[in-house]
Amino acid sequence: MRKVTIAIAVTGAAVALAACSSATPSSTSSAPAKSSSSSSDRVAGVGVDAADFVAQATAATDKAQTVKVKESMSLLGIAVTANGVAKLGDQTADADVTSDTPLGPVQVVIVNGDVYTKGLSRGNPSKPWTKNAGESKEIAAALKQADPRLALKMFSDVGTLKQVGTETVNGVTATHYSVTVELAKVAKQHPELADILNLLIQNGVKTQNVQLWVDSQKRPVRISMSAQLPNPTHSGAMISTTQSVDFTDWGVPATIQAPPSDQVAN
Repeated sequence: MRKVTIAIAVTGAAVALAACSSATPSSTSSAPAKSSSSSSDRVAGVGVDAADFVAQATAATDKAQTVKVKESMSLLGIAVTANGVAKLGDQTADADVTSDTPLGPVQVVIVNGDVYTKGLSRGNPSKPWTKNAGESKEIAAALKQADPRLALKMFSDVGTLKQVGTETVNGVTATHYSVTVELAKVAKQHPELADILNLLIQNGVKTQNVQLWVDSQKRPVRISMSAQLPNPTHSGAMISTTQSVDFTDWGVPATIQAPPSDQVAN
């Protein structure tokens, strides 16, 4: 169940944790994203071409390079929240995210592909950080799928995105879209997402309902998702999981640094 929880976070919008060593920059990333939406296609129920939308949103995300994130998730009645910042490069992404879990705060810092974690291990208090060890490897494997550009790629093959309307999210005017993603189809067409999606599929998750809000440049300002999972304590029963991630301060300079070496356990 622990691995499934991580998988849900990644596929739904683990943009929030945003660390990817395999992202490929868009060829249009040097130019501002152009919106093909008119005033008429902002009406609820109108469909938008998904492939074109994803291309524009990816270019806008590439151009911004940095973003602050705030995530909330609920599974089996357990609430988890996370706050942090991500800095996207051409081939890598750095991130600094702290999660408030039932076991206490857990911080993950990723710099140049190295994963530092604090709060997962209760070892030497003078060296609270671990590097590329234990559960951090599992986390890193999931986070490699969590780049916003890869998250957006999930939507590229659904045909159309249904527009729900225009709303205000964190003070930003945003267009709301709704889509149901077939995980097997996405896994087949995007091998870079297959590992994490197949983990969900093997645990009975076939589709995910995703709600996406984007600003005028098509940069995500909120992604929320829901899915049904088999209940591990009651055979045949299902449980619901929900997740929401807010994105703010796109393009604001951010500095992400590895923890001091004398605080990292060998």
